[in-house]
Amino acid sequence: MSKCMTLPMALIATGCLLSGVLAGCSTDKLSKSNDKVSAMAGESPTGDAMSRIFDNGKNSADLQSLKAQLEQQQQQLATMSAEQQALQEKLKRQQITLSINPTANANAGRTKIGTASTAYIAFLEEEGQFTDIEALAAKEVSIIPNRESSLTVNIPQDARFIAIKVGLRYTKKRSQLLIPLASLSFDTPLALNIGACDVSITEGIDPALEPTFTTKLKYYQQPLVSCS
Repeated sequence: MSKCMTLPMALIATGCLLSGVLAGCSTDKLSKSNDKVSAMAGESPTGDAMSRIFDNGKNSADLQSLKAQLEQQQQQLATMSAEQQALQEKLKRQQITLSINPTANANAGRTKIGTASTAYIAFLEEEGQFTDIEALAAKEVSIIPNRESSLTVNIPQDARFIAIKVGLRYTKKRSQLLIPLASLSFDTPLALNIGACDVSITEGIDPALEPTFTTKLKYYQQPLVSCS
């Protein structure tokens, strides 16, 4: 009796053990299979391509944005540079530097001995004011023979001409100049040469700016035969 009951119990235990083993194998296989499918999906060429397309699209958009920002900054810098240059040019044209170079026989006239004189510098709005140079003078400069001098004068906003008169004893016409400000180069001083009985401009005029004035000035500055 005891033997008959022991055998079924052993069979039952063995069946349970086999079922457990089979169940365990099935579960492991399924888990491994799922892992393999997941790994294959991750390594899929289609998945990699889609990922690269997305990344490339994002990088391209970022690059275009950076290019747009760079172009905008370059335009801003160019605008600032142009404005600064215009301001510097405007400031430069608010002043004029005169270089006065009397010769050894300055204001000598018919003699050989130079004599001191005075230069009057005025800024005019109209040509008709030319006769009042001394009254409208913004600056008076002493001229000493063979002694160079330099000065900088502010230009009034509405001025169109600079008028210069040097008090030479033996001539008047050749010692008075009415110079359009538009003819000045401003890159070099307006250089005046003071001779025995005339005044000439040696530097500071740009012929291309005022051709008509330059032509008149060339005729005006022909060498004198003698002082009158």
